[in-house]
Amino acid sequence: MLFSHMPDGLPPYVLVARIGSILGMSFALAIGLLLLIGGWLLPSLIAFLCFIPSFAIMAFVERRAAARRGS
Repeated sequence: MLFSHMPDGLPPYVLVARIGSILGMSFALAIGLLLLIGGWLLPSLIAFLCFIPSFAIMAFVERRAAARRGS
């Protein structure tokens, strides 16, 4: 049997957005930590700030999908 981890009615672009956002967030945090360990404070803060757009994209896409499911 084939089991799906996506709820019924959830569009596939939500899954793609989740994967891309998680990759972006993890990459931003990893680079930020490496730069912080290296002693580069300003570049590490910029890398940490790159976390925000990835999270915002994921939140936007999930809200949009929830609104379309509800209507």
